[in-house]
Amino acid sequence: MTLTDFERVTDAAHGPGGALAWISDATGRPQPWVDGRHVPVAGSARRCAWRPDGARLLVLTDPDGREDHWLGELDPATGEVEWVVAEQGVRCEIGVPYGSAGDPYSADGALLAYASNARDVEVFDVLVRDANGSRIVLRGDDRYLPMGFSPDSRLLLVVKLHQNTEHELFVVDLATDTARRLTEPGGPAKWEPVAWLPDSSGIVVCTTHGRDSVGLATLSLTGEVTWLDTPESDVEGGALSRDGARLAWGRNEDGWTRLLWSERGGEPREVAGLPRGLAVCEWGLGGHVLRFTHDGRLLVVLARADAATELYLADLDAGTAERLTDFGARLPDDLVAPTVVHATSADGLAVPCLLYRPPSASPDAPAPVVMTVHGGPESQAYPEYDPMVQELLAAGIGVIAPNFRGSSGYGLRRQRAIYRDWGGGDLADLAAAADLLADVDWADGTRLGVHGASYGGFAALSCASRLPDRWRAAVSECGTSDLVTDVLDLPPTWRKRSKEWIGDPDDPADLARLTERSPLGNAHRVRVPVLFLHGENDTRVKPEESERMYRRLRELGKPARLELHPGVGHEVDREGWAAAVELIVGWFTAHL
Repeated sequence: MTLTDFERVTDAAHGPGGALAWISDATGRPQPWVDGRHVPVAGSARRCAWRPDGARLLVLTDPDGREDHWLGELDPATGEVEWVVAEQGVRCEIGVPYGSAGDPYSADGALLAYASNARDVEVFDVLVRDANGSRIVLRGDDRYLPMGFSPDSRLLLVVKLHQNTEHELFVVDLATDTARRLTEPGGPAKWEPVAWLPDSSGIVVCTTHGRDSVGLATLSLTGEVTWLDTPESDVEGGALSRDGARLAWGRNEDGWTRLLWSERGGEPREVAGLPRGLAVCEWGLGGHVLRFTHDGRLLVVLARADAATELYLADLDAGTAERLTDFGARLPDDLVAPTVVHATSADGLAVPCLLYRPPSASPDAPAPVVMTVHGGPESQAYPEYDPMVQELLAAGIGVIAPNFRGSSGYGLRRQRAIYRDWGGGDLADLAAAADLLADVDWADGTRLGVHGASYGGFAALSCASRLPDRWRAAVSECGTSDLVTDVLDLPPTWRKRSKEWIGDPDDPADLARLTERSPLGNAHRVRVPVLFLHGENDTRVKPEESERMYRRLRELGKPARLELHPGVGHEVDREGWAAAVELIVGWFTAHL
């Protein structure tokens, strides 16, 4: 048995007749399942949604890892797929990329909304499909993405996702195909829709309007904001029952979700019966979105650090929750959950970290530690099951996962602090997290490794090349080594945001900063063995980023190893993931 012997679930949908669909990688790659039965589709499934009549399941799939998503309606009885869009080089979305929030169908199922970059590869247009075919209802000049039809089917809510911290909301009148801005400009703000109000008069939103932390509010079609919950922590998402009588939402508390619900106008109550874990991410990333079923229960995709992600149905009245799945049946029951510790960065910023202690570690037998850096960078180190972390712990190696500046979940200012500062304040935060281990009595602060994927891969290479004295080994998965080429090679639909997000290579000052902070230019400073892993079809971070850094280290006579995953992109399949975990754990075991 290995700790990768479980099913990853990344989306779920409850049908009107009670049918339960989800996306799982049990067959080796993410695929749709309906009531426990595999219904195969081409490629890797990214999202599923029931048509309101329950006769078809909408699926978004990635045929080859290049993220040119196809969109089709699947007949769960026969397995036949009617493709809405299946065109090489064209990307479709039915909400925010990588998320699972929003509803692509109108209430009667007659209309389907999706986004496509077919007209212009750098932007998303919004299209509506009916019995006569598809038409563009909003021509984009950036990333415009549909989030749901009004209950009366007259309007379509659209989000403009310029940055992960800068959104605008529009409503499209489907009688005239004209769009009107619903939110007034006034500086960067988050506007993350939850649901339309039943009378189509407005929407429930998660927003930073006039705030730093994300709160829960209603937004009328005239632009009036009425607050419902304004905690100090971020509200990450929610759900509204079909009749509008009940609202559920989640507060982010260091990555764990405090799940609340209320009757219309009533006091908030905690959702009972669920284990403590991660239930909601902004935009439903990773499938973590709340949905009310037709009979009024709450469908929750719940992650925990010491158990596989499972599906639950919560009965709010009874205060109970039923676990529907057993995706982690083959995992041991002695897995490790983290505690929260705080480092202090060079400028005084508190850096929350998830700290995992291996069972074998003690003050008399201190353990080496691997710092694992999350991707994004605008994501978060969540307390969710990670076989690499648990395999390291089983091998006697501790793990620390910092939430550096740029991480989500801690307010707008902190998240935006990394903009145009990659490899700056964030690197100081990572150094502080490493230094914190000197005060952990079971940790050996002289035997440290660093690991990360995507942005985290860049961070791992930055640590190895710009903080060379702290580490004994490093692993970069699909990581950037040159910020200049990374900006130039970003996916087309990311280009409108790249200069503000990372920097402008055409600006001399930016070019100097990007060059100075790139691991490739600091390769001569690396002192530790580095393992590179990268998908050959990756379009978010091209594999050349790993290949160039690997070649440079080898030219300098430094120990390095490169493994390319064939046939996959930024995310590997089940077999590749298991192999990657084995390589990473073996690398750190050998060198720490």
